Amino acid sequence: MKKTVMYTETRTWFFDLDMYEDADLDKVMRALKDTNGLYFYLDDCTSDEYESSWQEMPKEWCSGNDPDYTEDFRSIAKKELKGESLKIVLSSLKEHAQ
Repeated sequence: MKKTVMYTETRTWFFDLDMYEDADLDKVMRALKDTNGLYFYLDDCTSDEYESSWQEMPKEWCSGNDPDYTEDFRSIAKKELKGESLKIVLSSLKEHAQ
């Protein structure tokens, strides 16, 4: 199930994630939040000064042209996360056929 996500810190980014139906976007983003990889795609590097937030966007708000970060975030998780955080991300994001 494709979800369009709005991530806000001092600016706003929109992106798609292909997630399983019962996956929890909040848990996935919390697991990825402080990784260096996430900052490569999103963030103004002001996490210590501003609270970041994210939410799934209603379908009618979606442009259909937002980048899909599913595989990028999966790669970040494999490189930077361990334990429960890694499990949360990998079990939430759908794998695309290579």
